[in-house]
Amino acid sequence: MFFFVKNLTNIIIMKILKFYNILAALSLFLIFQQGFSQNNTQEMEEMLQLVNELRAQEGLQPLQLNTSLNNAAFNHSKDMGDNNYFSHTGLNGSSFSDRARAEGYTGSPRGENIAAGNATVEATFRQWVNSGGHLNNMLNAGHNEMGIGHATVDGSRYTHYWTQIFGKGNLLSVTSFDKNEIAVTVYPNPFSDEIQCKISQPMTDPVAIRIIDSSGKVVYEDTKAMISESYRIASEQFSSGLYFVLINDGLSKKIVKL
Repeated sequence: MFFFVKNLTNIIIMKILKFYNILAALSLFLIFQQGFSQNNTQEMEEMLQLVNELRAQEGLQPLQLNTSLNNAAFNHSKDMGDNNYFSHTGLNGSSFSDRARAEGYTGSPRGENIAAGNATVEATFRQWVNSGGHLNNMLNAGHNEMGIGHATVDGSRYTHYWTQIFGKGNLLSVTSFDKNEIAVTVYPNPFSDEIQCKISQPMTDPVAIRIIDSSGKVVYEDTKAMISESYRIASEQFSSGLYFVLINDGLSKKIVKL
């Protein structure tokens, strides 16, 4: 009797496991039928770095990724793939501004780039660089935030759909100063162990200093009352590469760590 019950229990367990295996297989089938699609953090960082390197060549401050803009960009890319269309206007009539605000973006949406057909970040970036309007969006001095979204939808016309959304967010809340009256020098450049920020005259208002790497990551941040003419920043912890020193919301200096 005990042997019979034990066998019956094993049979029931096997049937339950088989049922769940069938459900898992069905779920995977549906995913691949619709096309696997999710936003890739590595792709976002790679695209941001390419855009910031391009902006650095023109003396522009770097962009930073914004979660709300990332979500809006990805959702539009996925919508285009799922519904087999390619347009800045969503099927529901939405604009990029509408989509950014729907995701909770509190800044000012400024522009959008879309592309389709290429699977890689590099190829899509070159696609935008070679188009005047798209290039202007990436080099707009009024932008300081970006969202990027790549959706892969098998069976759709282009398979790969990309969206970039640009915005102007309030990244710094301190009072900015008149760039025509205050001059800031960052030296030495290239640097190794220490950076010095020198201003043309002492200031009573607080000055926000940020150092951002080429991927948009903030590696140093401080707010100082610049009552003296210079401010020293230890930089031993920085790895070699390109950085941007941001002074309040108006000035950006490009520097290189050896």
